[in-house]
Amino acid sequence: MRTFALCLRDTHRCEELKGIETFVGVDDTGSFAIRAGHAPLIAALGFGLARFKPEDAAWRYLALPGAVLNFADNRLELLTRRFYLYDDYRIAATALREELETEERTLAETRASIRALEQHMLKRLWQLRREGIKL
Repeated sequence: MRTFALCLRDTHRCEELKGIETFVGVDDTGSFAIRAGHAPLIAALGFGLARFKPEDAAWRYLALPGAVLNFADNRLELLTRRFYLYDDYRIAATALREELETEERTLAETRASIRALEQHMLKRLWQLRREGIKL
């Protein structure tokens, strides 16, 4: 069986896995698979799960908050903010759901902060204008 190398890189670490038979990921066009000898490919993976099968082993799951995928010369590189490897699909799906919920909360808090800052700035501009200060 022909295989390829999988290099996972995030902001804290880099892992290289050899002997990968198949990788399955999802981008905006849908799901796709990569096997050894695949044509060069660049893709942007969305938030979600990908999976890969090492030779003589069960499928492994990769939770990603999005990634850039580059496949060339039988080497697949994934560049992401962070990644999580799992052997069990259920655990991976649960972890991904928790990660998504955390990111949604953070995004909501950031939006609320921006709204509060905008309101404060508008109030201050109104006060300056009332005081006759030209801007």
